[in-house]
Amino acid sequence: MPERVVTRIATRSGQRLDVELDGDRWLTLDAATVVRLGLALDEPVSEKTRLEAERLAAEERALARGARLVGRRSHARDELEGRLARADGPEAARVAVDRLDALGALDDERHARELARRRLLDGWGPERIRHDLVAAGVAADLVETSIDDIPQEDLLAAASRAIGDRTGPEAWRRLAARGFGEDTAERLLGVPPDA
Repeated sequence: MPERVVTRIATRSGQRLDVELDGDRWLTLDAATVVRLGLALDEPVSEKTRLEAERLAAEERALARGARLVGRRSHARDELEGRLARADGPEAARVAVDRLDALGALDDERHARELARRRLLDGWGPERIRHDLVAAGVAADLVETSIDDIPQEDLLAAASRAIGDRTGPEAWRRLAARGFGEDTAERLLGVPPDA
């Protein structure tokens, strides 16, 4: 493949630059990366440099996106890596997640506690919380610890929110559908209607 030539370098925002090759938009890179790679107007770009620039651009995109996501809410490491990999590839996602983890932005234990708290506030029970934590890639021991650490009064309050003004069999079905066990239902509603 013949070497392509840098035909335009334009400031995008802050320290970000848009780079065109042979008149086609190519990548947006950090200015320091453009300098480090030796990209210059009207200069050819070797295949090795092109591949390196594309790898670095993917890592930059994944890191920026990952930072935005963890800025909105907590994420488990595996969950975030999966989301980033869909857009920027598995290698860029792994690098971004490693950097965010090193910065302290990721903490599976904290995520498990926060997700359990949010689900309880929304009226979901332990089985739904367990399902969501497993789906997020949280380690089994952290999943069980998060479930076991739920105070009984918080569990009963969540169950009460889940049933609202329902009574009898309808309330029982609602609790089962929302991931609450029979023991919680009995404590809140008494003996099951079909017992």
